Amino acid sequence: MASPSFLKMATVTASTKRSSMSGALRGTPTTNLTGVICLPLDPVSAETMTRLKLDSGYEVRQTYVDAALDIKEGDVLVVSGVDYEIRAVAEWVWRGAQYLNLILIQSKA
Repeated sequence: MASPSFLKMATVTASTKRSSMSGALRGTPTTNLTGVICLPLDPVSAETMTRLKLDSGYEVRQTYVDAALDIKEGDVLVVSGVDYEIRAVAEWVWRGAQYLNLILIQSKA
C-alpha cells in the first residue's frame, strides 16, 4: 500500500490498456485499469536511456505507481488522453513501501 507521503505527491490519475493475445496475434489494446494514481511524468535521465538502449527519437518519461497494481511491460499508460507505451517496469522501494517505476515512451508524431 502506498505511503501517505507518496499519495501527496501522486497527483496524476491515469488508466492502462493491455493487448489480448490470440496465438501469435496481438489484439488492439483495451482498458485494463482505471483510476491509477501516479507521480507526474518526468523525463528519464540519459544514463537510464543508455542502460535500457532506448532510441532518442522518442519522448521518454517515467513515473511511479503502487506495486500492487497489475501493470507490465507492453501495457499502455494513458495520461490526459495521451498514450505512453510502458517499455520497462522495475520494482522500487521508498520509505518501506513498494512501488513500480514505469519507463514510458510516446512516439514523436
